[in-house]
Amino acid sequence: MQFLNVIWPAVYVSQAFSEFWFIIFGTIAIELITIRYFLKTSWASSLVMSVVGNLVSGIIGTFIMTYGMFVWHLIADTLFFKATFNPINWIMTFILMCLGSVILEALAVKIILKKNIKKIFIPLLIGNLMSYIFIAILM
Repeated sequence: MQFLNVIWPAVYVSQAFSEFWFIIFGTIAIELITIRYFLKTSWASSLVMSVVGNLVSGIIGTFIMTYGMFVWHLIADTLFFKATFNPINWIMTFILMCLGSVILEALAVKIILKKNIKKIFIPLLIGNLMSYIFIAILM
């Protein structure tokens, strides 16, 4: 039974593929507005940064986050919680996935669009926090 407690969170994260296109439009819109507000860039530039970051995060991040969360649950559930779906694990899942998304998006924007990671990180963090709240409400 303990083995199933480790596997289920990875299944939930992997399921994001089927919901990816529904959630991504809201996420892009939220991040577009935060980037525009904090960096004072044009709407087009803000949109490009949001789309590039979210594409990389959505495609690469889904795989990285699935396995990263699997490792988290393997360690945390075995050593500390003995239960996958407790409130601390749900909170940590959202925190780790949000931070992972921000890091991937910031790196993508830095590498692909040659933007300063120090300037883009906070707007992406705020945009992702708001997006994850949006996702949590939809769940």
